[in-house]
Amino acid sequence: MKVLVVANMYPTKQNPSSGVFIKKVTEKLSNSAEFDVYLWKLLGGNKHLAYMHFYLLFIIKLVIVRPDIVYCHFISHTGILGYLAKKVFGSKLVLNAHGSDIMNSIKKGNRLFKLNQYLLSHADLVVVPSQFLKNIIHSHFSIEHSKLFVSPSGGVVLSQKEKNNKITTMLKLGFVGRLIPMKGIDTITSALKNSNNIELQIAGGGDYSYIFNELKDNVKLTYYGEIPQHELENLYNEIDLLLFPTKFEESLGLTPLEAMAHFVPVIACDMGAVSEYIHHEKTGYLIPKDNAVQLSKYIENFRSMPLSEKIAMGKLAHQTAKKYEESIVHQALKNRLSSL
Repeated sequence: MKVLVVANMYPTKQNPSSGVFIKKVTEKLSNSAEFDVYLWKLLGGNKHLAYMHFYLLFIIKLVIVRPDIVYCHFISHTGILGYLAKKVFGSKLVLNAHGSDIMNSIKKGNRLFKLNQYLLSHADLVVVPSQFLKNIIHSHFSIEHSKLFVSPSGGVVLSQKEKNNKITTMLKLGFVGRLIPMKGIDTITSALKNSNNIELQIAGGGDYSYIFNELKDNVKLTYYGEIPQHELENLYNEIDLLLFPTKFEESLGLTPLEAMAHFVPVIACDMGAVSEYIHHEKTGYLIPKDNAVQLSKYIENFRSMPLSEKIAMGKLAHQTAKKYEESIVHQALKNRLSSL
């Protein structure tokens, strides 16, 4: 079965975290004997020229491959190409919604919403990363549940090595993501401004100077910049607790799941899909959006816990992450695609 994957984002040397979940799904499908996988992705360089190339030359790729399935990531940007393949060659149309493509169209409405609604109604399968986004699409676009399939963005790699926990006065916190207010960076700085005996390890692109200037006097800071996915394992193995105070309604949140897969509990805002796997005071903590007081409270709550309780919370987080293990996720997606 020929599968043509269409994506407007994919990891590069300059931006190693861009669309890393798309790469993972594509590579897993490529390693399956059932599928011959081809990739059509947006090139770098000038954005306008790149999109012209992406759209105009797609027809050549389509004629060459003649796919059985066209698998489109980010509906608003790629779905029209998959729709073309369905109409011209009778290819099965699979649309993978990732969150922003859907949520932005609901907020903005008008043409973008109507485009998504039209494409979704013509899809043979709509893949979503969480039950949260499945419910959103069902309620706003009237897509039947039978056509919606939850597949959590390639899943996560489970660490088989438990953390070497020990009693220490220094609490090691982690943050992974873009250094922008919408990811909750300002919430973190406000929560930690009066804290002591804390190390904050940060991985992500953006303006680090803001965090440095706010916390340099009382928090030990380690900044890795934007690093490839496989290097994040070192960070997860180092930290005691991950901070995820995003102000977005996350359609999944792979970062918390990756941390949990390494026995690391998470403090996250109770928005979007995170409550599907972060269970308050069991696998981490859920706090209101943009609430530095609550973030500080639960950081200190975790710090004051006996070591045995910290270890138990980490183990429960790891146990929860098992449902998202990459081989399980891939097998389920492969089976669903094969049934089309």
